[in-house]
Amino acid sequence: MSLIVENEIEWLKTSILTEILRNGRLLDNYSESMANTFQVDNIQIKLIGPEEAYMLTICYRATIDFKYAGEQQQRKLIIKRTPKISRDLYDSLQFYYLFNNEVNFYTEILPVIQMQTKGQFTAPKYYHSEINANSAFIILGDFAMDGWSVTKDRVGLSLEHARIAVKYLGKFHGFGYVTKHTEAERFKQITSKLMEARFGGTVCTEWGLMQKASVKRAERATSKYQPQVDKDFIRKFQQLTFDFRHYGRQRVAPREPLATLCHGDYLRNNVAYMYDTDSSGNPLDIMMFDYQTMRLSSPMIDLSVFLAISLFADVRYKYFDSLFDDYCNALFESYKQYSSQSLPAFLNREDLLKEYIRFLPYSVSITGYFLYSLVDPPTITPGDMFNVKQTDEEIVKHAMEHGGEIVDREIAHQIKEMFELSLLHDVQIDEDIDSSDWMDSAFKLLTDKKTLFDLN
Repeated sequence: MSLIVENEIEWLKTSILTEILRNGRLLDNYSESMANTFQVDNIQIKLIGPEEAYMLTICYRATIDFKYAGEQQQRKLIIKRTPKISRDLYDSLQFYYLFNNEVNFYTEILPVIQMQTKGQFTAPKYYHSEINANSAFIILGDFAMDGWSVTKDRVGLSLEHARIAVKYLGKFHGFGYVTKHTEAERFKQITSKLMEARFGGTVCTEWGLMQKASVKRAERATSKYQPQVDKDFIRKFQQLTFDFRHYGRQRVAPREPLATLCHGDYLRNNVAYMYDTDSSGNPLDIMMFDYQTMRLSSPMIDLSVFLAISLFADVRYKYFDSLFDDYCNALFESYKQYSSQSLPAFLNREDLLKEYIRFLPYSVSITGYFLYSLVDPPTITPGDMFNVKQTDEEIVKHAMEHGGEIVDREIAHQIKEMFELSLLHDVQIDEDIDSSDWMDSAFKLLTDKKTLFDLN
């Protein structure tokens, strides 16, 4: 299902731009008495495809040329909207919840952060949104006009990119703790509207198969590339994450005292960098966007996912201690700066590191079923992807082989890292997780040699 440009232009002209004009976000000097001077001259649209970012939504840039009060103006916007899919699939993908969270961030949470930081937190400009029972969209400013850009590398970011990213993340989590501790009622109010957008509903059959296949792939890859890892540990990881929806729901549930504002999907796809103008390629600054999985959770959900999905082992493993220090120091400094208070006892490196280890099964699982889409991204649109019918065998084969050796080696190395850290710091990866509901079925699938997942 390709984007029909003519339809989008007509929709923007007749329905959307006048609405943005009236809400005061298109022009700072808008006056109702001058509304009749608004005239759209030209709209150009460019689809943001999978070569730039992997998305389940349809996303495009729109350049709007218009006149207002006799003056020529231009705005560059990003429009993100759901593809035309069935109501059942719309509900299964939790699009209503995802868009609710993002809109809530821009309209409720961001103003609090900006007040807390005196306007020092950078985010895309919010223009307009609409969430319906079977469709949703949000319109933001195109931050590329201000010099921000997504990295050309979809994965395997450099150490310089990683350092900026983890420092920014620590600072952001510090903002959350400051609001939580200094304005408890406001913090409760802004987080209460966030919805469980990843683990709340049922999982469609295709994604369930993909996830279970990735669990088998992890075993196969680790046995081949990291054979020294204890086999019982690998099996424990597999059984724990076999039902990723129920495991994930328990793991990301907010627990005190660490629960704070989290992005929920902090990785290369959802951050933009500002680069040095000397063509050296050195990143100078970073900001995040795409707040659809915004949640109240452990800060380690963000750090573990970023390190797992955006970096390869040559950076993450080699420089882990210093990267973790960068994150912690930024968090601690942010908290002290914006709260004018001393650090709470629970905000210390050792406790945060143990929490990081508890989240490693979560981030490694995401590596298993998502990394291959970054290494070798799909070439079709979300709508086409949802409408493609595959057999179970095709789904499993794709999940177990796509991305090839690069993905296999990375999954295996992440299992190794999890194993080493778990032993070194005496942290059980299934701590606080009740897996009794799915342990028996997981054991059966993982040991039965006649299942679909052993066709390879």
